Amino acid sequence: MLSDKEKRFIKYWEEQRTGGRWAYFALYIPVGTFLCTVLTAFLFSMVSFIEVNSIVGLIIIGALFSAAITIATWFNNERKFKGIIRREVNAGKSRDTQPSNQQVY
Repeated sequence: MLSDKEKRFIKYWEEQRTGGRWAYFALYIPVGTFLCTVLTAFLFSMVSFIEVNSIVGLIIIGALFSAAITIATWFNNERKFKGIIRREVNAGKSRDTQPSNQQVY
């Protein structure tokens, strides 16, 4: 039996994966690059012994972080999605193989 949290996750992930892996990456890596670049610049400015004078360096660092996070998220969500589906299919199979007390006419 699916919990409400699992039902929400399945609905969310089915919508996210409709375009496939590369469409997901194409959407989230550029957005994440921007956010990670801003965060990296802020963190580097707070730590005074690390200086990055090049915006290109910050963008590369942001892109690497964003790509790693996006790829890890995709594979983690796929693993979780397939695990839930596999569990439910196996539960359905086990219910089908159990003998029933009701007689079918």
